[in-house]
Amino acid sequence: MALASSRPGNLRNPEVAELFDREDPERLFDDLREIGHGSFGAVVAIKKMSYSGKQSLEKWQDILKEIKFLRSLRHPNTVNYRGCYLRDNTVWLVMEYCLGSASDIIEVHRQPLREEEISGICEGCLQGLAYLHSLSKIHRDIKAGNVLLTENGTVKL
Repeated sequence: MALASSRPGNLRNPEVAELFDREDPERLFDDLREIGHGSFGAVVAIKKMSYSGKQSLEKWQDILKEIKFLRSLRHPNTVNYRGCYLRDNTVWLVMEYCLGSASDIIEVHRQPLREEEISGICEGCLQGLAYLHSLSKIHRDIKAGNVLLTENGTVKL
């Protein structure tokens, strides 16, 4: 696999370069602290992943795998990929913003979920999992903290 042999941060390989947007993410994204509705643009989640230090090649390979995986997903019950940027030995993975996880809801409300809420979450999870399995992919870490919900209540893996 051409990606596996790529040196960390090297975008000379066209297969690797096409995974990344060229813009400077610090110029594109205004407020990296505040979460909420933006009146001037979309609200997104940014996952920053450093690939420097020990095992940098292994980290880089894992990051490239994650990017390729997320880019391939197109389903209402999987988090939408928005883009990927490279800056200072750090990959900025931009994804659809979700309000929180199923475990966040339980923690905030401090009471058990109602049966219809549990049913809705289970249905969304199962639809997302069925989609992943149709692609011969597995999730490997299904738990309440990884079951996300959007503002309108859509369940996302």
